[in-house]
Amino acid sequence: MKLALSFLTIATLTCAARAQDPDFKKDIAPILEASCLKCHCEAKAKGKLRMDTRELAMKGGKDTKLIVAGKPDESALIKVLLLAPAEDEAMPPEGKAPRPDAAQIELLKKWVAAGAVWPDGMTLKSSEAPK
Repeated sequence: MKLALSFLTIATLTCAARAQDPDFKKDIAPILEASCLKCHCEAKAKGKLRMDTRELAMKGGKDTKLIVAGKPDESALIKVLLLAPAEDEAMPPEGKAPRPDAAQIELLKKWVAAGAVWPDGMTLKSSEAPK
């Protein structure tokens, strides 16, 4: 009985934790579309990095692994967002796109930590044309 109860408790906690994971379509896609796709899309792939599809975002750029599912501390996406805006490597560059706020960066970290789930076939669209 104790074993069954423990299993049930673990299963319940796991489901509750998953229910709190960020939803890609509702929480993550709008951040990426507003802050990243102006420079990292089909029309303009700065640093040979595109972020409009899961496959391309997971592939990364010419010299970086953008998203390491389950490991936000190893994901360049998180690292460049945590830099001070004036630093050369900070993203997005000042004046290019709105920078995610602390709450949005926390959502991105939680999303990556939860496995960076991105629905199959979902392509992101920039909210602006590239400059």
